[in-house]
Amino acid sequence: MIRLTSEIEQGLRELLDGGDPAVIAERVRSLPTDQIADLMAALHPADSADVLEELTSEQQREVIDELEPDDAADVLAYLDVEDAAEMVADLPAEQLADILDEMEPDDAADILAELSDAHASATLADMESPADVQALLDYEEESAGSLMTQHVVTLRATATVSQALGLLRQLQLDEEIAYYLFVTDEAGRLVGVVSLRQLVTAELGTQIATIMRPDVISVAADADQEEAARTLARYSLPVLPTVDAEGRLVGVITADDVIDVIQEEATEDLYRLAGLDSDETVDQSVLTTSRQRLTWLLVNLPTAVLASWVVSIFEGTLARVAVLAVFMPIIAGMGGNAGIQTLTLIVRSIALGEISLRDGWRTLGRELVVGLINGVCFGVVVGLLGLIWQGMPILGLVAGIAMLANMIAAAAAGTIVPLLLRRIGADPALASGVIVTTFTDVTGYFSFLGLATLLIAYFVR
Repeated sequence: MIRLTSEIEQGLRELLDGGDPAVIAERVRSLPTDQIADLMAALHPADSADVLEELTSEQQREVIDELEPDDAADVLAYLDVEDAAEMVADLPAEQLADILDEMEPDDAADILAELSDAHASATLADMESPADVQALLDYEEESAGSLMTQHVVTLRATATVSQALGLLRQLQLDEEIAYYLFVTDEAGRLVGVVSLRQLVTAELGTQIATIMRPDVISVAADADQEEAARTLARYSLPVLPTVDAEGRLVGVITADDVIDVIQEEATEDLYRLAGLDSDETVDQSVLTTSRQRLTWLLVNLPTAVLASWVVSIFEGTLARVAVLAVFMPIIAGMGGNAGIQTLTLIVRSIALGEISLRDGWRTLGRELVVGLINGVCFGVVVGLLGLIWQGMPILGLVAGIAMLANMIAAAAAGTIVPLLLRRIGADPALASGVIVTTFTDVTGYFSFLGLATLLIAYFVR
């Protein structure tokens, strides 16, 4: 074992006390690779993963080479799957197989899915137990089946508590799997669930059928991973059984896997609302970031042109009453902000399953009332601003009415657009932001300048 310098020892204490992993990473970068590996072996795998991410690519590979397969497996399991796959992409198939054999099948399958087909196939061929991993790879990406682990304890309803406890003593189980045991019939169909607490408190001769709960909440293996995440979260389950089309138990999904899904889906929706690529990070190259953002900005350009075209229709009005240009950004900007507020709420509610297409009219009615109330409030404020700032009562009236109209339009667009996109099978987060902001810009400019044009005589007296 290595001898720690005072600085490294202090950094280790800071890390174990919840400090910044970058602190210790900075202090160990200059150590020989074998000493870094020894140091990481002394840390919790989650902390080791943070330290590993702070090292250079060359050091990462060298450290993984130095770690024992079980230690490397523990550390890789705490990394983002893309980062973990990148770190092991150049490992020989035999060495990688030794590491993946120490991982849960679902974690191993996630890493293999990120590798080239040739490398993944060669690694699978060298693994001791490739069948469980291969079975998970056969499921569609982002399905419930791709998240599950097949290491699950099953019992028969006719078994006794004594027999069940004897089975548990024989098996070496992962602690997160052993809290609940699932009951299946002769065909492997899921018929009940019993907790470990029930087993240890029941009489030894009691049959499982008398203490099991038959109303088991489960999810289909081919269901979307978001559905699995919503189900597990809704019922506060530590594990969620996964069944095939015939109701046979094929695996379980654990809470830690669902946390990863929720984080990924939330990040993806947030990025899409902003027009960012879901893979973009602050560490990637400037050229890559520029190229990814440029594509979406080019898509947005026609919508900006459309709003400008609406303004051009009223060029004569603006030439006669130039002060109108001062209030245009206020009308359009407030409408856009209100639209994004509604849009964010609706997209989140759709993602969490809180609203469906059947709730569309009720949701629309609610948001229109909110838009009406906010529109009246801001309409009065903007109206008074036009009166006090510019000394023009007619300007205040036109600006107030336009603000009211645009706030209502924003509420309508923010509700209808994501629901319509969901109806046609598109991702509500993908294009909603562009459509909603364009709609509020066009509505704001048209209502404000259009009303001013109708009342132009009152402006130029």
